[in-house]
Amino acid sequence: MHIRIATAQDHDALVALDSLARQEPRRAGQIAYWLGHYRCLVAEIQGQVVAYAVTHRHFFGCAFIEMLMVAGNQRRLGVAGALLAWIQADCAGHKLFTSSNRSNAPMRRLLERQGFVESGVIEHLDDGDPELVYFCQCP
Repeated sequence: MHIRIATAQDHDALVALDSLARQEPRRAGQIAYWLGHYRCLVAEIQGQVVAYAVTHRHFFGCAFIEMLMVAGNQRRLGVAGALLAWIQADCAGHKLFTSSNRSNAPMRRLLERQGFVESGVIEHLDDGDPELVYFCQCP
């Protein structure tokens, strides 16, 4: 697996692997915005983009993982963990936050394995499915 900074040329590959982009046409524009304004990483296996992550520092001045998406056929194979580890190493000595819906048990387990702890709850984003905020002090 190879992790690198994404470029605008990765847009179509990110849209293709993003499960929400198939149902929500606005997602392609959001991905384009992230590529132009935030730090985006891609994970490649044998030259094929299989996952991406988006980070920024607009969360009270701290690093925040806005999005972590893995292609459906690559889930639970360590790709997301590798992206998180890369981001944690990049944030060494700083605070790192992210969030996940309460219903997303696989993501919550992954975050806990990577050393994140629950830090708060945001209600009313998705009806009946609170957003859990997670924190990690990167070593």
